[in-house]
Amino acid sequence: MGSFIACWLPFFCMYVLRLAYDIPSFAFSTAFWLGYMNSALNPVIYTIFNKDFRRAFRRILFK
Repeated sequence: MGSFIACWLPFFCMYVLRLAYDIPSFAFSTAFWLGYMNSALNPVIYTIFNKDFRRAFRRILFK
């Protein structure tokens, strides 16, 4: 849950703030891609913290 909040919070804050302020497109784009990085982090987080997922992941990779 923490990685989801850390990755998506900047995007949603900028999305709301862009109504009142001029947000540079580079900053908005960076926040947008940081949110997408959450999807790349999910498999890493699950394999580190969930023993059942780790076992199933090994079974898939080394079968």
